[in-house]
Amino acid sequence: MNAYLRVPLASVAALLLVAIGASATRQLSGGAVSVALAVPVVVWLGLETTVIEGAVGAVVVGVLLDASAGGPGGLLAFLSVLVFVGVRAGAGIFDARTPLGFALLSGVATLGMGLGALLLLRYVSPAVSAPGWNLLGRVAVESLLTGLAAPAVKWVLDRVLSPGHREQPGLLR
Repeated sequence: MNAYLRVPLASVAALLLVAIGASATRQLSGGAVSVALAVPVVVWLGLETTVIEGAVGAVVVGVLLDASAGGPGGLLAFLSVLVFVGVRAGAGIFDARTPLGFALLSGVATLGMGLGALLLLRYVSPAVSAPGWNLLGRVAVESLLTGLAAPAVKWVLDRVLSPGHREQPGLLR
């Protein structure tokens, strides 16, 4: 597959995963617990793309997350880029391309995005409207569910977006 098509196709995949996650959240738990299925796309971009290509893809996925969340614009785009940078920096510590490693990395990335959003919103919001610390449990459950769903997302992304996979397995670009 042409390398120039990976970011647009990853963006379409993220949009579909946001819709699937929102539908599953509504149908299964009535909105009490959510799953962030687009975060594994950012993790996948961190593992499988070049730096510039992946950073642009992380911004696009973050903008899609911002649009679907309804929060302040740019918050999740900023956190998506931080997740991308964190994946690029920390993926070499363990084998993140295995299903278990990808699940752990996606779960930690979701936890980081949730905690980052909570802390940044508490910092800039008035005390009356700031999100409470009682949301930490929900963030933890969301990261657990995202980690459980991440291997399936990786499998689909590997089959659709890079059927030839890598020229040199085991090397980050």
